[in-house]
Amino acid sequence: MNIAVHTSGRLKAPIGHSMVKGFVDGVDAIFALAERSEGFVWRLNTDDNPEAIKERQAYSGDARIVVTLSVWESLEQLRHYAYSTLHGKFYDRRSDWFETSDLATMVLWHVDDDIRPTLQEAKNRLNSLVKNGPTRNAFGMQHAEEFS
Repeated sequence: MNIAVHTSGRLKAPIGHSMVKGFVDGVDAIFALAERSEGFVWRLNTDDNPEAIKERQAYSGDARIVVTLSVWESLEQLRHYAYSTLHGKFYDRRSDWFETSDLATMVLWHVDDDIRPTLQEAKNRLNSLVKNGPTRNAFGMQHAEEFS
């Protein structure tokens, strides 16, 4: 059993604006780090992937919405990548680049080893977390131990 993680956030300015340049300039390095990290299984990659591009565009009509979707072997490995690597420093700067939200912007759930979730499923799980609070179906990092 693996763990899927989806994040969604709205940039403070359009891509190309100097306000979000630090974020945009760092994305490739952060994704490359994820792919080299212990426990990494898969991520939704829109580079030269027409289906993933369509899925991303269908997520919302807002070009400032940035989403990620990935699968990890374990919660511990995901946590290490998210908070104890360069990604953690990047994550700590999220308020520089993203609008704040009172709603959940990250959701986790368990997936079978051979499952690669869709962005629509991830969006549904994030919506479930917002609407119903943490459940086995959709939970945040702060409740992950409860549902492991």
